[in-house]
Amino acid sequence: MNNSIDKWLLGHKTRAVRTKDSGGFFVGKKKSAPPLKPGYGLVNLRAAAMKQPEVMVKITRRLSKGNNGLKGIRNHLDYISRNGEVEVENQDGEKFQSKKALRNQINDWRKLGIPEQSKRREAINIVLSMPPGTPPQAVKNAAREFAAEQFQGHQYAFALHTDSDRPDEPAHPHVHLCVLIRDEFGQRLNPRKNDLYEWRLRFAEKMREQGVPCAATRRQLRGVTIKENSTLKAMEKRGYVGIVHKRQAQELIEAIRKNKRPAHLYLKEAVETRHEIVQAYAEISKELYKAGHKTEARLLSKFAKEIIDAGFNTQAQNVFDKTVKDIKHNINQNTHQER
Repeated sequence: MNNSIDKWLLGHKTRAVRTKDSGGFFVGKKKSAPPLKPGYGLVNLRAAAMKQPEVMVKITRRLSKGNNGLKGIRNHLDYISRNGEVEVENQDGEKFQSKKALRNQINDWRKLGIPEQSKRREAINIVLSMPPGTPPQAVKNAAREFAAEQFQGHQYAFALHTDSDRPDEPAHPHVHLCVLIRDEFGQRLNPRKNDLYEWRLRFAEKMREQGVPCAATRRQLRGVTIKENSTLKAMEKRGYVGIVHKRQAQELIEAIRKNKRPAHLYLKEAVETRHEIVQAYAEISKELYKAGHKTEARLLSKFAKEIIDAGFNTQAQNVFDKTVKDIKHNINQNTHQER
């Protein structure tokens, strides 16, 4: 049962692509990350049903194409170290507590043949984070174990941020991890959607080993239809109005003008996906009950009911509903004052 749940949780609706061959000649055998602990699927579903916090793992975007080479790596290390004020640690456990020490690390990476400017990305920048209130040291320890396990053969550096006065940083404990794309065998990282989800599962595993209850599930598995875009939220905090914001505003104005609620463009697919998920939960609950795990069976059945009762509203629909409600409220207030 655990094996089938594990496969279903990891493989639902996505595919994974590992590292790709750069075309060079390799000596030795590439080490792959050890498998996740059997039963991780049920552990995460149980945690989600108990409303335990979800771990977050994301790859941050490049600031510009001109930041692909060593220059971009240097700039990112300056950023995560707060220009030498925050401790940075590498894959060998070496710690750098000054800008000068970081420059020595950069010089070592230059010897690997990383050009100052490159047309290709030479490192990926990953953020691993937990909600406010999570012990920061536990986050750092979990990130260290995660990186050592997931990025064997790669060189990397990471730093813990516990709070922030910057609008583009989350105000909760998180680790910035900078991983060189090419490993010791010349293979390049090529993460896809399902790789990121597997990284979330692995990071959640490491957080639990630190004694922190948490979950790693896709939002569809929790009945959540609205995807929060952290980049847009950060831009909004800075007062920046981007193309997406402008388009959303135009769509909303048009919807209000026509007094027509925005449509859910992918409603059919969302309904089908939720139906599949609820059916899977019913089967898992049945098997748990048969195996004598009645408490867990009831917990998952309750969770499935919550997902059935969850709505399918999109963000645009929610904004429209709130706007219409506010307009009606203002009209009623004005009418009352006139009387």
